[in-house]
Amino acid sequence: MSHIKLNLMPANSESKCWVAEITGEDEVYKLKRDFIPADPPGMWVLYDGWYQLNGSMPGVTEFVKEYIRIIDGKVFRHLTFRDMLANLDVIKAGEGPRVERMRKEITAILDEIKEAAYCEQVVEGIEKQKEDLDMADEPDQIKSALYMLRKRKQQYINEYRKMFNL
Repeated sequence: MSHIKLNLMPANSESKCWVAEITGEDEVYKLKRDFIPADPPGMWVLYDGWYQLNGSMPGVTEFVKEYIRIIDGKVFRHLTFRDMLANLDVIKAGEGPRVERMRKEITAILDEIKEAAYCEQVVEGIEKQKEDLDMADEPDQIKSALYMLRKRKQQYINEYRKMFNL
């Protein structure tokens, strides 16, 4: 999985920085945007795909709600809304690989939790969650699970360690 790490910060005191992956078509806004939480704050990992960015990076011109595409870890900037609409079929076709990437990320995070709070009960629980993940087929469900795991990974580890006296 080719990826880049992006460290964004607000351009000024009145702006926010954010990253949204473009994942398909939206009835109202034309493009479906899945906003990606920063992990850690100010840091995003972006994989091959289509994105919209807002923020600034040292040494790079500011991203102002700018559309980009990442191919093999290379960033292509200054795409227009029209470019995005013209590529909707390509964007939609990327859903399968995107879902598989998210499944792999979830599995990796679950394995980190299992290693950090290793005991029989945690191993059984993690393996059950992996089975449930294999049964999930809704991209939004998988995306929500990934974002929640990223956000709460350390909290789960601490809770398991406390619960099982590890």
